[in-house]
Amino acid sequence: MVGSPQVASAEPSVAILPLSFSVREFRGPTTRVAAVAPSLAALRPDASLKDQPLVIVWGEGGGAALTLAAGAVRVVQLGPGAADLTTAETGRNAIPSSRVEAAGPITASLTEPTRDYRHEALGASIHAKSISITEKRPVQMSSGPQPVPTEVSRVEAGPGAVFEDREPRLAELGREGPPEIVTVKSYADRGSALAVIGRREGTWRVLAETPPLGQAQSWLNPAAIADFLGTGHPQIALIRTPHADGMLQLWAFDSDALTLKAEKAGYANHAYGHAAQDLAATADIDGDGRPELLVPTLDRRSVAILAMKDGIRELARIALPARAETGLAAIGQGAALHILVGLEDGRVADIRP
Repeated sequence: MVGSPQVASAEPSVAILPLSFSVREFRGPTTRVAAVAPSLAALRPDASLKDQPLVIVWGEGGGAALTLAAGAVRVVQLGPGAADLTTAETGRNAIPSSRVEAAGPITASLTEPTRDYRHEALGASIHAKSISITEKRPVQMSSGPQPVPTEVSRVEAGPGAVFEDREPRLAELGREGPPEIVTVKSYADRGSALAVIGRREGTWRVLAETPPLGQAQSWLNPAAIADFLGTGHPQIALIRTPHADGMLQLWAFDSDALTLKAEKAGYANHAYGHAAQDLAATADIDGDGRPELLVPTLDRRSVAILAMKDGIRELARIALPARAETGLAAIGQGAALHILVGLEDGRVADIRP
């Protein structure tokens, strides 16, 4: 089913990809898993895959890399060893089921596991008391090999709070210097807030937070970070209470403060009890040079295409054969765009909008 107005003259199509296993894990093109996948034995002979956006999926009995070939999705089987790819995203001291994120010399991970906040939206009541940031420093000139010097900093959630997240997102939000870290901070009595961490005067700290949701164990999930407004700097899209009213909000970060730009209820980028948080993506659907947000509707039975400039407008919604659950990603562009959605029944839908 497509909403009005439509973003293209042709009706969208939805197909199921031919996979021989049930998908339980889904990683999009910007993840560490997708970056290291071309080194696997099954992909190594195909040098072209190193320059292609990849979606990596796996589950019991197999795994596959999904990419484009001649405008269609190509499925490259990885075999049962695909699950070993998780080692690429797991930090040595990180909390269970979390991902380490890196950009240039900066690596961030969720550390110091705690059960002080017993909320299982992400499948377990283990959350992080801190975020650790490792910075690689320049190597001094020498005639022999030198180890890369590193500096580790730690940002604490503070008393009565945890980082209720599974991936600290690194993003350059507008100021020169190292990227900021976008994460979810939850308070025992007030619920979740979006937090932006950055380095100022040589010290990493929380720079800004949105107001907490106001109720214990109420949670939000970041959806995407992109320049939706065309300002030259990215904004942060998030969904408050994706398991309740699903309020999509767009926040801008400027002068170390967060400002709400728009909001609209009725969307969900997370299935309660699952660690997967990647149920959203961006793509320039209408060709105006600005990205649209691709995100499931509140019941997760459709994918909505949302324009975010001058308020949030739904351009279209496309029905799915089952609820979205494990992930959502966009590959290709223009007429060759494909939206891939991991479904609750283990299949992957291929949408041509």
